[in-house]
Amino acid sequence: MNRTEIHWMDGANSLPDGMVYIEALPGVGNVGKIIVDALIEEHESECIAWIMHPDFPPHSTMKDGLLRPPRIEIHQVLLPMGLPVIVLTGDSQPLTPTGQYEVADKILNMLDDADSELLLILVGLQADVEDRSIHLVCSDADTRDAFAERGVTASTTAPEAGMIGMAGLLAGMAPLRSVPAACAVAETLGSTVDVITGQRLATWVEEKLGIALDISIDTTESTAERIRREIALDTSELDSLLNPPEPSPEFYV
Repeated sequence: MNRTEIHWMDGANSLPDGMVYIEALPGVGNVGKIIVDALIEEHESECIAWIMHPDFPPHSTMKDGLLRPPRIEIHQVLLPMGLPVIVLTGDSQPLTPTGQYEVADKILNMLDDADSELLLILVGLQADVEDRSIHLVCSDADTRDAFAERGVTASTTAPEAGMIGMAGLLAGMAPLRSVPAACAVAETLGSTVDVITGQRLATWVEEKLGIALDISIDTTESTAERIRREIALDTSELDSLLNPPEPSPEFYV
């Protein structure tokens, strides 16, 4: 039984049909998360659902003055020229392989039901300082060939070690759920929040894939600063929660 729960907002009960979906979660350099969070902040957007699972870190967060449970959020974002896309993002992913599998499976089944046009997964790849390549990675031949017809060649070698976590499961399992999917993998030094690589990846998506993200540098900078603060807060609070200090001798008196 899949333990993933979908909490719909404002009367919605399904995803819109025939859309492009862009997904990014915290990862190496947070290069994808910078982009998707900036999209939500820069353009007209609406949160249509939360994805929740018992294996998320046990950490509720404050948003707009209200306490929210750990979750992945699904937003509909209106890009320039009236193009709507669906963005999936969050501050974490399940802590267990089982949880990651269940959430990935639930997302892909939802996208299959909605006849999604494409699931684009944005991730970073740890690399040396001089490495600045961006790789398109596909998991089925039809999607790879469709990109080739548009002049975009998919990588056959990178990332050499494959992909782990939600990103790897979403991409790898997508053909099994009849969902066209591709990963845009940007090489990064892997600093906590790599703004420069995030901007480079956004430009690549616009030029190579024809998706007009139209994110300003000011927005990516402010988004990155917020992510840095949240990472620092999450790290300290979760460390305290999951690794409580030994009580003082007076505790037992």
